[in-house]
Amino acid sequence: MESLVQPNLPFTREEHLSRQKRLCQSVQAAGCDAMLVFSQESMYWLTGYDSGGFVFFQCLVVPADGRAPILLTRRPDLVQAKQTSTITDIKIWWDSEEADPAKDLKEILAELGLEGKNVAIELNTHGLTGWNLWRVQNALTGWCNLKNDDHLIRRLRVIKSPAEIAYVRKAAEILDQSLLAVIDAAKPGVLDSDLKAAYLTSILGQGADMPPNAPIFNSGNRAVYGRGVSDPRRIERQDQLLVEYPVAYRHYNVKTEWTILFGEVSDAHRKMYDVGMETLHKMTEIARPGTTLGEIFDLYAEGLDAGGYRRARYGATGYSVGISYAPTSMDVPPMIYSGNPTQCQPGMTLFYHVMNGDSDTGLAMGVGHTLLVTDGAPEILTALPDELTIVR
Repeated sequence: MESLVQPNLPFTREEHLSRQKRLCQSVQAAGCDAMLVFSQESMYWLTGYDSGGFVFFQCLVVPADGRAPILLTRRPDLVQAKQTSTITDIKIWWDSEEADPAKDLKEILAELGLEGKNVAIELNTHGLTGWNLWRVQNALTGWCNLKNDDHLIRRLRVIKSPAEIAYVRKAAEILDQSLLAVIDAAKPGVLDSDLKAAYLTSILGQGADMPPNAPIFNSGNRAVYGRGVSDPRRIERQDQLLVEYPVAYRHYNVKTEWTILFGEVSDAHRKMYDVGMETLHKMTEIARPGTTLGEIFDLYAEGLDAGGYRRARYGATGYSVGISYAPTSMDVPPMIYSGNPTQCQPGMTLFYHVMNGDSDTGLAMGVGHTLLVTDGAPEILTALPDELTIVR
């Protein structure tokens, strides 16, 4: 009966097929005859295929001449591939001590007549481990010409379609409600992990996906960290909490960053907030067509430097968000760093943040939001409170 089930696609079949056609044109323009797709995000965007199978060897072969893509995967993903995607040709490799799916991949390429041809391979993905790349290279070196894909599919999907933007907006609505829930739950005496629970309860109750990466809920002296840590900490009456987390709807991510202060707020802490919000506002205002991501970073650097926080600033201050599977909500490249020539274009969704962790004083302040680049002024998708959040 499974063959009678119609695919549950995230977008219309026509949109998926149009993306596949665009990819084929780009592969041909790159002088290649096929592409080996290893990113689950790319497979989802191209075909709708939704799975966690990328943690094993899994590859979508896309011939540049328009022939149907072929998926090589394991048996647990067979039915899922049939029922969530446009893929009709699915090959299975079987687990065993002698299993080498790269050899199965070579057989598929041979059937397609790709011996001696140029084949692009998607490299910048968690779906292709070093071990699996080593196996692919062993199987194909000297048989065909493997070419670096140079982020080919990522470049195609950095500009979102109206249907994709609808998912992003839904994710943003869920996030806004979750931030209110987190702020409401923030009280002295609770564990910072209790606030993670409030976040998860809120987003999952609204229909969001499980987040692709663990959120940052760092309190006390850990608020200056740029990554989350284990071991929950109890919030004190005089304290600080930095939160940064994603919300995903149909695998489309948005993010927020905010700081909650407890007790009396020092002038030094309030200055950090004022500088952060002013800098974030300036960075947001110039996110218009033609502005480079490097120019946005320059405003971030100027803002922190002028405030006296040069030693605390990062080498990048944001990135593209979109389709993301574990282990990250960052859909990069592009990232926002000095000299990046990538220009803002309508349909790009970007997460900006101004993180200021002063390890000398132990004070931290982070603010950030997700925006959509439009033909004019950017649309802020994830709202921040109007004032600094202080819990007494």
